[in-house]
Amino acid sequence: MTLLLDISKPLRSLPRLEELVRAVLDAPMSTQEQHFVEWKREGNAADKKWRAELAKQVLGMANRDPDVAAAWFGGSAYVLLGVAPGVLHGTPVHDSAKIESWLAPYVGRTPDGPEWISTYAEVEGKHVLVLTIEPPKWGDPIWTCHKTYSPDPAVAGYDPSIALREGAVYVRHKASTEEQDTADMAMLQRRLLGSRRRIAGISVLLTSGSLAVPVAADPETVAAWAERERQALDSQPPPKPKAEPTIDLDNLPATGSLRAAAQAMADLERSVGAAMRASAFGYEPDKRTREDYIEEVETYIGEATKVMPALILRRMFDRGLGLVTFLVRNDTDDPVHKLRVQVHVPADGVRAFDYGDLPDVDLPKRPVMLGRGGRSLFAGLAPSIVSDLRMADYGYLRRDIPTVGRGVRIDNSGSVTLTFDPVDLLPRDTVDLAPVQLFTSAVHAGTVLVAEWTARSLEASGVLPGTVEVPVDARAPTIDALLAEPEEQVGDEDH
Repeated sequence: MTLLLDISKPLRSLPRLEELVRAVLDAPMSTQEQHFVEWKREGNAADKKWRAELAKQVLGMANRDPDVAAAWFGGSAYVLLGVAPGVLHGTPVHDSAKIESWLAPYVGRTPDGPEWISTYAEVEGKHVLVLTIEPPKWGDPIWTCHKTYSPDPAVAGYDPSIALREGAVYVRHKASTEEQDTADMAMLQRRLLGSRRRIAGISVLLTSGSLAVPVAADPETVAAWAERERQALDSQPPPKPKAEPTIDLDNLPATGSLRAAAQAMADLERSVGAAMRASAFGYEPDKRTREDYIEEVETYIGEATKVMPALILRRMFDRGLGLVTFLVRNDTDDPVHKLRVQVHVPADGVRAFDYGDLPDVDLPKRPVMLGRGGRSLFAGLAPSIVSDLRMADYGYLRRDIPTVGRGVRIDNSGSVTLTFDPVDLLPRDTVDLAPVQLFTSAVHAGTVLVAEWTARSLEASGVLPGTVEVPVDARAPTIDALLAEPEEQVGDEDH
């Protein structure tokens, strides 16, 4: 959440600085510090550790990208001591000249150090120290720390996190000030050389065939499936006609040993046939009552209903539904290195999933129809024999599906945000980004989602924004279709 005040121009007057203090104080406790403001709920600039901490923040704010910094307060930045969201402790008041002398050993003095001034803003009878750091400019030096500070464990208020290293370069990131990394140094070198090349000529598009898919997993849809399943398990198939003996007794003599032998063989055939029918599909006769079976069905329906929403998502993911691939195009004659694209879909009810995000769930075992569910006659067979009865492992049964999320970070908080790994583009080049699978709620079926994208590069300043439309399939796959096994693929060869 951002602070509730005008950030379009620098805060120069004392009333505007007091407004900043009030905005921080009134902000929700969960509010995070920003690229342009840092606050400390309590402290005293006269203490050595706070001199070091304030100096670190001044250096970090001064070592920002000029174009990025210009988006807030005209590039100015602010460090507040004595206030935080919901907390107003205040801080002792010291002369501005003293504060400058306390920080100068670490940050240097102008022109050998960044420009900054100190002011006290009074709010509700408490004084808050406000350091204002001037906007960074193209051509500015890389501001380094001039002195080491190591916290003393024997001193009260020891904090090992407050430390400075001579020669280190501190850079302000989104909500913290840290020592420079490779990207920071590349930016600072461009700034030093006055390189103002801005990112331009980048387009983010959608590949042909990309289509988000709605999900039908609401309670009403699942309940309708459960009722259909209940009815299917309750229906009984018509009884099979009894097999007649294949021996023709009518054309045999009425008396004699031949007819007697034939009669015995026919009786034997009937007995064997009855036994075979009783053990149909390898089971003994079913000993369950109607009540037992109904209870078994209801238990199955209850367990299946619980796992169904997760199972629907898993089946949709495994079948590659909702596959969306963004591509980035360089429309310029210059190469672009380390281009990072971020795509955000602001609509509610839109999610993207990685393979590891979805549980490996399946339906509970379906009850055997009443009259067919006795003890298995194969129960005593050796495992090696039973394994011979297994189905062939067709390709669609494999679980080693490549992770779709490789090359992209997925954030599903606040709809979905996709941050793709950086890519390099040659002049007039086009590169596909990592594919993702987008699922939506049913309300988006048949609509078009407007996704917002940004592109930025290590070798160019600025952030390039844009939008791209993502179509959503008009129909959600049904539960029955997702539970059915995919059809086996048949090759082109003759059979």
